[in-house]
Amino acid sequence: MSISLKFLLWSSLALLLLHTGFGEKCDSKSSEPMVRQTHMKLGEGKKFRVEVMNKCPMCPIINLRLKCQGFPQSLVDPTLLRVLSSSPGNCVVNDGLPLSPMESLSFNYSNSYQFALRPLSWSFQCE
Repeated sequence: MSISLKFLLWSSLALLLLHTGFGEKCDSKSSEPMVRQTHMKLGEGKKFRVEVMNKCPMCPIINLRLKCQGFPQSLVDPTLLRVLSSSPGNCVVNDGLPLSPMESLSFNYSNSYQFALRPLSWSFQCE
């Protein structure tokens, strides 16, 4: 097989792969950030571990906000999760800074009950 024919075949394959998934940008529905909470025993009290993950394999996620009704700022470092005074019941993850593709951020908090935390809004920083 000639070199130019091999080049044409490999180029076509590469374009096909890019078009069908490898390199496809993320969308809000299929790549919604994941928030997982795990209850950990802590003597008599309750401790919870929260993991927030960017599920997009291609793009960083920025300005990730969570619904966090009633969550007091005193339970966690504000650089990890900041309760927004301007928007009650909403929190921003990682000070709004990017989470790389497939990156996780985690923190712990102690409380007598688990707070409901769920993704509210975010943006993908795809180029």
